[in-house]
Amino acid sequence: MFHSLPGRSVGSAWVELGSGYGRDLRELRDRGYSVRGVDVSRVGIALARKEDLRVERAHAMHWLARRPAASADVVFSNLFYNMEFSEEDHRRLFAAVERVLVPGGYHGYSTRSTLDPWYGKGVRVGPATYDLRPDGPVMHFFSRAYARRLRRGRFRRIREWEGPEDQGRFPTRVLYVLERKPLRRERDDPDVTP
Repeated sequence: MFHSLPGRSVGSAWVELGSGYGRDLRELRDRGYSVRGVDVSRVGIALARKEDLRVERAHAMHWLARRPAASADVVFSNLFYNMEFSEEDHRRLFAAVERVLVPGGYHGYSTRSTLDPWYGKGVRVGPATYDLRPDGPVMHFFSRAYARRLRRGRFRRIREWEGPEDQGRFPTRVLYVLERKPLRRERDDPDVTP
């Protein structure tokens, strides 16, 4: 995801939601960025800390609420929003991300798409949300229309694309979204593609 951002001009303070053991944080730190992560997994955090990465154990919503406004240049996540979140949870998370991003800051994420082969499998537990056990967790899949609803009034689309990510027994189709907080609040908020 972060490979599609336009170089150093995006700023130096990066935050990853659902950072796991810190694979992406490590790569970004090695490129010279200031990075922080948040995750709930004790094991993932312990592994990240062995790499001297700043990862805090907390629910992302609570962690974002404690951050000062306009304190991050980039907030990103990889498959984090696919967790068992409701639409209201997503709206609150996106509002919290908007609050901590500087004007012009980037929000980039990837999610399993409604075009994913696992969409509609298992037991439906909510809109676009399925319990995939025993093969996987409860997962909220994203459509492009859903991503558009979540960003409306908060972010402007820069780029959005879909593609396969894994092969084998658990192939995935992922929606990648890169959006930007406007420099100033706009009355209408059309998606833009440069």
